[in-house]
Amino acid sequence: MRRAPVRWIPLLLLMAFTFLGTALAQEWNTSPEELRQACVRAGGADTFPSADGVVVFDRRDVQVEPSGLSRTVQHTLRKALTTAGARQLAVELLPYDPLSAEVEVLRCRVLSAKGGVREVDLATVIDSPDPQSLIYWNARHKTVPIGLLEQGDAVELVTRRVGFTYALLDDGQAADESRFVPPMKGHFYDIVPFWSSWPVVEQRYRVAIPLEKNLQYQFYNGAAEVSDRIVEGRRVVTFTMLGFKPLEKEPGMVALSDVAPKLLLTTAADWKAKAVWFHNTQEEADCFAVTPELKQLAGEITAGLTTDEDKVAALNHWAAENIRYVGLHMGTGEGYTLHPATMTLRDRGGVCKDKAGILVALLRAAGYESYPAMTMAGERIENIAADQFNHCVTVWRKPDNTTVLLDPTWIPGVREMWSSREQQQEVLMGLPEGADLLSTPVSPPERHPLDQTVRSTLKADGTLEGTLELVADGQSDAALRRVYRGRMRNEWPALDDAMLTSVDPRAVLLKVSRSDPDDLTKPFSMSIAFRIPGYARRLDDGSLLLIPLVARDPVGQAMHADELALSTKPAERRYPVRVGCSKLVRLSERMTLPAGARVEGLPEAVKLDGSGRFNATWKVAGGELTVDETLALTKRIFSPEEWPALRAALDSFRKLSETPILVKVAAPTKEKS
Repeated sequence: MRRAPVRWIPLLLLMAFTFLGTALAQEWNTSPEELRQACVRAGGADTFPSADGVVVFDRRDVQVEPSGLSRTVQHTLRKALTTAGARQLAVELLPYDPLSAEVEVLRCRVLSAKGGVREVDLATVIDSPDPQSLIYWNARHKTVPIGLLEQGDAVELVTRRVGFTYALLDDGQAADESRFVPPMKGHFYDIVPFWSSWPVVEQRYRVAIPLEKNLQYQFYNGAAEVSDRIVEGRRVVTFTMLGFKPLEKEPGMVALSDVAPKLLLTTAADWKAKAVWFHNTQEEADCFAVTPELKQLAGEITAGLTTDEDKVAALNHWAAENIRYVGLHMGTGEGYTLHPATMTLRDRGGVCKDKAGILVALLRAAGYESYPAMTMAGERIENIAADQFNHCVTVWRKPDNTTVLLDPTWIPGVREMWSSREQQQEVLMGLPEGADLLSTPVSPPERHPLDQTVRSTLKADGTLEGTLELVADGQSDAALRRVYRGRMRNEWPALDDAMLTSVDPRAVLLKVSRSDPDDLTKPFSMSIAFRIPGYARRLDDGSLLLIPLVARDPVGQAMHADELALSTKPAERRYPVRVGCSKLVRLSERMTLPAGARVEGLPEAVKLDGSGRFNATWKVAGGELTVDETLALTKRIFSPEEWPALRAALDSFRKLSETPILVKVAAPTKEKS
């Protein structure tokens, strides 16, 4: 493509983001004719038959100052290929956080498929607060009302952004841009997605940075052409990727950022340096000062407890249950600086960093060594020290120097100290000497059992009577408690009913006993006495057709559990699959059959090993049908290579849940006259 001529830019704008020479001058002053030619070269609906639109180009030019402050000009051209694509382009939303960034629309033009160019009046751009719930941090967005478009129309947009992508600790709203300097003063980082829901013909990211900055970068999950040059006294690195096609999503797959092309850049030396900075930032802000009030509270919480583990668990659960999750704009501290523990105690509310921070202070008040840590819930952190974090937790360091992770945000109503829904997740501990990135270990499925035991009697008319005993622990326990704790107590009987009516709406619960969902001292348990009229289908010859109740995983159905809900398609995967947590499901039923009954259609025993383990036996002896099944989901994240074994176990488990048996009932003996 012919290089666009460099044109004069107003002086103030030139001062704001010049690249120190014509070789790096902004290229966004492209003529409409050049844009139209680019759209033609990109192709249309024939080239991209399944797409609503195409990104003709997405070009970002970034300048980094010695302070670490960055300014980015992004120039995009997108073309609608369908009427649905035209609707998607009609409005552009530009989110930003005023504490850490500012965004400005420099130009927006519509290139009509029928010819002609329409300038969008920038005076119509609206700056509005974001819809928010639970976290109210004054996030905003700018709305560009592009207007009605038709198939074949293209939209050019040029924006300028200053700042970074995470909120920070400066509460000053100075007119200059000094408040947008990143948290690690003098350092720069960026996380750049190179994926899109539309095909992309060209995506380019170019950064110009002072030579003294130790810029590191890595491109993940794909390939890009890289140019790394010295231009007029600055290091200029350009990444270009051509011909991106949207990823075909798979059910239950990990986050797109884990598998789609992306670029990470940072000037931080390594994770240890980041950890030291994080630690020093909190200590300098005196976030964990132990006040007499905090010391008294820690003593009250741990009174009567004798072991360190019990005391730490009590403090952890106190922070989990007594600090409500709510984020308010409190000025200094809306980012990497945690709010003072005294503030959190006073307000009895905060987000993850506030819960983690008050737990650090309470642990220190009780005489324990403790620090905060950062992690990324839901996505992988790559091994390059960019700021890939969205969650804050707590570290307890024992006298033997071993560390224990605690998470008061994720354990309300959970018997664990650290939620196993965060297994196989990276963490950076803010230790004084620094720390490397660690990955939390797999939590064995045996720690998360869901045991269902049925003792039943099958009547000759098809009625099934008996009891269901339920015991759960770990995350299986937490999932059950969450259902009850999220509803009013007068609604709990209806939740009890669902444990069986989810399988058969005719089920009648005769008696229910249940442990208190708020009592975390023991595993959650239930006992349900039931009757299900007509559970077995009675055939014309008097035989009964039924599926054993426990084999249908009644509690799993009520909970929409992974073992029943996770799709087993496709047969082969390109990407890892993720479940909520490792899990062990144990099903057992002892069914007393009608006198003299015979059973036909018993399935063969099953024994499967691997990433998904499944053992099952159905047998009849002494007038009793015995069903025993054990399914283990061995971890939270499974690689594509592990998928076939997991899929086989799930398919076999579900096949048995749909396998009927035939009970031949003996005809009644006629009395002799």
